[in-house]
Amino acid sequence: MEPRGYIYIFSISAMVIAGCKKPYAPKAISTNNNLLVVEGVINTGNDSTVIRLSRTVSISGKTTANPEQGATVTIESDQAVSYQLQQVDSGRYTSAPLNLDNTHKYRLRINTADGRTYLSDYVEAKVTPPIDTFDYAITGSGINFYTSTHDAANKTKYYRWDYTETYIYESVLSTSIAFDNSYPLTSQKFRYVPPDERTHICYVTAPSSTVVLNSNAGLSQDVVINNPITQVPSTSEKLYHRYTIQVRQYALTREAFEFWSNLKKNTEQIGTIYDAQPSEIKGNIHCLSNAAEPVIGYISASTVTQKRLFIDNRDLPGWPIPDQGGCTTQLLKWDDGVTPPELTSGVWIPVGTLNKTYNVAQKDTQFSVKAGYYDCVDCRYHLHGTNIKHGFWK
Repeated sequence: MEPRGYIYIFSISAMVIAGCKKPYAPKAISTNNNLLVVEGVINTGNDSTVIRLSRTVSISGKTTANPEQGATVTIESDQAVSYQLQQVDSGRYTSAPLNLDNTHKYRLRINTADGRTYLSDYVEAKVTPPIDTFDYAITGSGINFYTSTHDAANKTKYYRWDYTETYIYESVLSTSIAFDNSYPLTSQKFRYVPPDERTHICYVTAPSSTVVLNSNAGLSQDVVINNPITQVPSTSEKLYHRYTIQVRQYALTREAFEFWSNLKKNTEQIGTIYDAQPSEIKGNIHCLSNAAEPVIGYISASTVTQKRLFIDNRDLPGWPIPDQGGCTTQLLKWDDGVTPPELTSGVWIPVGTLNKTYNVAQKDTQFSVKAGYYDCVDCRYHLHGTNIKHGFWK
């Protein structure tokens, strides 16, 4: 057969196959069961306890966050002593350091605003050993972070880590001028911004998104050496200026370790025919108002140990910073008494000085200013950054 014959048959086959395709929308994509999600650890040591409550959202929906507001959250001990947490922001409930007795057991009680009650099982309070070392290794492709620890009493055996990254992000354009439309005269609408209020340098913070575990239950010694925590590629914007990472270590019970292991398999180790099949993830939190209602999460109780590292770009091998292109300036012009909508809407931000000229022919004053697009000038639009320096920042 001539080549054009193969092409003809292939084209007809492709059209037939395409015509036979039907969209498949599994029920799980459009269904929203509105299940309660509980995240956090009862911190029995000298740091705050933070519990986050939210509801599941539909995969096909536009909503990505659904915090549980107005709940009453209480820690209860097996000695009938309770400690109430306070809601500090959207779906986040905290308490001051509790310094609880680690010889007792604890559980979490949640009363939601709609009248439902949730209760976790009593759990053993674990004492987390200190982190021996938290270090990093520079490779050709980036930075690898790892940690080591041990328990001389051989009582821990099961470990979990999470971390928080914070880094400096600098906008492509900077300015010392701000536009304020509340003033009547055009020349008054532009004000000088002092250095501590400027928005071209921000601190971007991101929590860990993976489950990091280790167990030495099958070993005679309770030792963990160089356990991988995370990697940062050499091309990441996290390393352009200054970067810090704080790692937290938790001692787990065997049951908690099994929960987190199943969660890791279901969220990080699926996608190919060789991966484990998804399985039901059973936590230790139950709905007392409706026993058939699933609850997502597992409550543990332990002390928490932590360490922090700082890395400056000058300490790295000189990896090139990619060009953050796409940001240009534009000269905005207008007549006196007419304010450009680009400025009033905040879409464009002035990055130059206000220029004023008098047009003799029109007997009118004209103004102009160089401006940049808002997300090129104000770093707070980048990944919810803040221009307020954190207290831990050196």
